[in-house]
Amino acid sequence: MQGIYKSLGQMNVTTATGGSATTAIDTKQTGLHRDDDWKEGTLFVIHDAAGAGASPEGKFQRISGYTDSNTTFTIDTTVTDAIAAGDTFGFTSQKYPLHVMIQMVNDGLRLLGDVPAMDTTTLDTATSKTEYAAAVAWKRRRPYRVDIQTKIDDSDDNQWVETTDYDWVPAAGGSTGLIVFHFQPVTTRDIRVWYRGPHPDLYTYSDVVNETIDPELAILAGTLKALEWRVSRSGGADPFEMQRLNDAKVEFARRSVSDSPEKPKRGTKLFIVGPQEDFLDPRYTGTVRI
Repeated sequence: MQGIYKSLGQMNVTTATGGSATTAIDTKQTGLHRDDDWKEGTLFVIHDAAGAGASPEGKFQRISGYTDSNTTFTIDTTVTDAIAAGDTFGFTSQKYPLHVMIQMVNDGLRLLGDVPAMDTTTLDTATSKTEYAAAVAWKRRRPYRVDIQTKIDDSDDNQWVETTDYDWVPAAGGSTGLIVFHFQPVTTRDIRVWYRGPHPDLYTYSDVVNETIDPELAILAGTLKALEWRVSRSGGADPFEMQRLNDAKVEFARRSVSDSPEKPKRGTKLFIVGPQEDFLDPRYTGTVRI
């Protein structure tokens, strides 16, 4: 979000001369602004002067007021620890409000497409059971890989084995689909499902962007969405904003070609031509045909 504000030309960066958990002071700002010029903007604590990355570094809050006589920015909620002299902080105007920018960050991440994810906790194999309810989160598209745990006595050595011998059965909205195996798995084993889904929404400073996403591409996507919001709000009345939006579209399209999140390839199912043989596979119960 800091990167998006900087890209939009909205981030003012300075060094605090003092502060608290709810204020930031910079005496260098004396006479440069009017009271409440930055009200409804956003304040970011960019860097902890001690260099340890300690709180409140990285935190942000809405600016509830600014007093020029003592150059004090007041925020509406504590950042837990005091902003101290030497800390680097940034402040923005209300042109792009914090609650809107958070939504634009999430819209931008969705614009980048689904991200890879894995679930090893939802499903466990059971006796006389080949059909398993698939979590709603997996339903966006067929899982691209399904593994079955073959060793349960060592958490560092699960010996997962991929299987392609299953059907994926979709379901109505809001309800679970099915993974239907064509064999009876050994019981009490974890089922590991690899899938792609929408990026989780981010709301707080500690929420993490999926590491498969290039940070600069995430900033471009959020900037594009913020400019779209701004132009829609003004009805396209500002030619400069329109040009910025067009430039952002071009740059995003260019960078998306080379920097889009990697899309995992779906495993292929085997098709055996020729005589079939029966054999006993220790991973499963019963006879498997190949």
